[in-house]
Amino acid sequence: MKRMIFFLLAAICCGLTSCSDDGNQEMDSEVEPEETVMVTDNQKSIASEVMQIPYHEIVVSSVLNDEKPCLVIYLHGGTCTGVDNEKQMGEAGIDSISNYLKAHQKNAIFLVPQCPDYQYWIGPAKIVLGELITQYVTAGKVDDKQIYLFGGSMGGTGTWGMLATYPDLFAAAMPVAGDPTKAGEYASKTPVFTVMGTEDDLMNMNTALNFVENLQAQNVDARIDIEEGWTHEMTCFESYTTPRLDWVFTHKHN
Repeated sequence: MKRMIFFLLAAICCGLTSCSDDGNQEMDSEVEPEETVMVTDNQKSIASEVMQIPYHEIVVSSVLNDEKPCLVIYLHGGTCTGVDNEKQMGEAGIDSISNYLKAHQKNAIFLVPQCPDYQYWIGPAKIVLGELITQYVTAGKVDDKQIYLFGGSMGGTGTWGMLATYPDLFAAAMPVAGDPTKAGEYASKTPVFTVMGTEDDLMNMNTALNFVENLQAQNVDARIDIEEGWTHEMTCFESYTTPRLDWVFTHKHN
């Protein structure tokens, strides 16, 4: 186990490089370290009959909060696949979400898995992710009413896919720059907040907009922000703002 005062990896201390589908970007931390919060980072893996997936388990614990930890999962984009259990940690969304958890004194277990090469989150990997979540819930490590899912690009599409496969599991989700129509049959009522950019040349903004409007017509708490001028990379980098994360984390599973 490696203990550190918040910045997760040495690379992150110097600024994060995104591994969405294209491009690199540095992102500065918005939150100064607080002595009341400890962050530990453990590298693990889960093996099943389907495949083995490495992941980071980032434990955020606050001395000012005695609540049971929530469970947070982040799904990376397409260029971070592999087995090194490192490349996925360069995504800007991880830093944004981690900073938020720490700044808001939330107890959390934050899982950042790595999808194997030539695989997708909407494929067999989602079954392994379901098994991983079940392990944490069954062991009593997390509050099963507070399980949250995030993802960008391929991970955004994967987030939609997880909601379709596990419609009653998550308290809320935030897929970014993803394609919800690739998720398969969708019957989830999970509150969901998606972000798309008008200049995204990889994911279709109108596809996501139509999908969200259909969910809203079914009385699903679904929201979409469309950012003018944002490219695919910008959407993956900049979507995880405090107001949007506030929206996600105020939800608890009924």
